[in-house]
Amino acid sequence: MKKHIGSTIALILGILFFVTGLTQPTSNVDFFRSGIFVTFGALAYRSAKKRILGEVTTSLLRKVLELVAIAIIVALFLLPNDLLNIMSYRPVEYIIIPLWAIVPYIIIVLKRKIGEGASKDDDI
Repeated sequence: MKKHIGSTIALILGILFFVTGLTQPTSNVDFFRSGIFVTFGALAYRSAKKRILGEVTTSLLRKVLELVAIAIIVALFLLPNDLLNIMSYRPVEYIIIPLWAIVPYIIIVLKRKIGEGASKDDDI
């Protein structure tokens, strides 16, 4: 459990944001969208980390589901027509949270790729 404490916290926060967005849809803060960003980001990251640590088997389905979660985040991010305007007055919800959801996944996947490259070179 200690290996996944960060993603567990993010997952709980994402679910809380999501539920808050459902119960307060007229709030000035878009908790619903933020909840989706954080929840799907945490799920994709956690899945990738488990694959890398060897806790689960790497399968095509797992990789596809991770990419679907990231694609949902990107699609939801790009959905508003006036994205630049929204980003200027709501940067936490439309810049920081989406980056917080995607960047760790990219880092762990790239870390894995670099690690694989280094181990293959060492074998030669």
